[in-house]
Amino acid sequence: MEIIFFSMAGICAIYFIIIVAYSGISTPFCGIWLILAAVFMMMGAFRARSHAKKGSMPRRLPIFVYTSFMMALCIFGATMYLVVSGTRQRPEGGLDYVVVVGDRVYDEGISNALRLKLDRAADYFLHDPGTVLVLSGGQKDGDPVPEALAMYNYLRLKGIPDANLLMEMSSEHTRENIELSLYVIEHDIDQRNAGLLPGRKRKLEDMEIGILTTDFNMYRAMRYARETGYPEVYGISTDTDPILYPHECVKESCALVGDILTGGI
Repeated sequence: MEIIFFSMAGICAIYFIIIVAYSGISTPFCGIWLILAAVFMMMGAFRARSHAKKGSMPRRLPIFVYTSFMMALCIFGATMYLVVSGTRQRPEGGLDYVVVVGDRVYDEGISNALRLKLDRAADYFLHDPGTVLVLSGGQKDGDPVPEALAMYNYLRLKGIPDANLLMEMSSEHTRENIELSLYVIEHDIDQRNAGLLPGRKRKLEDMEIGILTTDFNMYRAMRYARETGYPEVYGISTDTDPILYPHECVKESCALVGDILTGGI
């Protein structure tokens, strides 16, 4: 059994090196793989010690350690399943609004993940030009400009009309992306109903709204949308870099566990 633990520790350590070599040491949450490597190493060492000195330690200690480890593994596996199960969404056509969840912006330009989202949004708009895109993302630490503003500039260069772009520039994480974007949508509907913007009078409950985000982030985003009060909501996912996909799923699973423990979901 200890050989399995040591092998898993080696795999985690090697994957950490791959992540750093591929996308840099600043990759968010990449240190989790060193933590996992350390956990598997300790489990392997504990297994080897308990097997070598059988009878020299309390019988309940190995039971407690293995049970706790398996419980943690099951909880993490369940959350990972939820994350992966939400990665494939079939986009609905003819949506009234599509909320585009922001991503990192750097001095040299937008991140690759954000570019994939925006290209997906532009492609959706070309097929449904009546859709209004809600660009959601504030200015996080290290961002030269708010994410929504960078998104707006990118899509304007893609030829998306200004009238079909709304910006939400205060959010700092996924829940705020979803919650604050709903306020923007409600305000836009009020403006149209008051005749200040073109369009026939509509009610929020009549709207069909899409959430466009990365595949691994889809489960949480859709949960937030339903809890926030979105009427009819549909997922539109973008693919993740295959090399970083395991890392992103693990990171998202940790975020989901945190939400569950703190009552966020």
